[in-house]
Amino acid sequence: MNMDDRLKKLSDEIIRISGACRLILFSYKQDTGGNLSSVKLCAVIKSGDSQEMENKLYLNIDSELPFDILVYNQAEWDNLLKDEMSFASRINSLGRVLHAAD
Repeated sequence: MNMDDRLKKLSDEIIRISGACRLILFSYKQDTGGNLSSVKLCAVIKSGDSQEMENKLYLNIDSELPFDILVYNQAEWDNLLKDEMSFASRINSLGRVLHAAD
């Protein structure tokens, strides 16, 4: 899958608003023509209230590409990665990293 312009724009907006140190694409759908029709992303922020940031992203991003996003702060992320059965661990091992500041 190539980086769609809409996905690039969406990623840039998420990083700008949240200051995410990591952004991972963990699921996507394509139409019959092979074009992206929706994405699921995971953002890891350095600190702060992850639920508050998730709400802020949904309220402040008007994307042409439909998206779902999960937000974890670094402490939550690190703790969840210790459990190989966690969803975060699955995202980390199977997802495609779009941005990593660390």
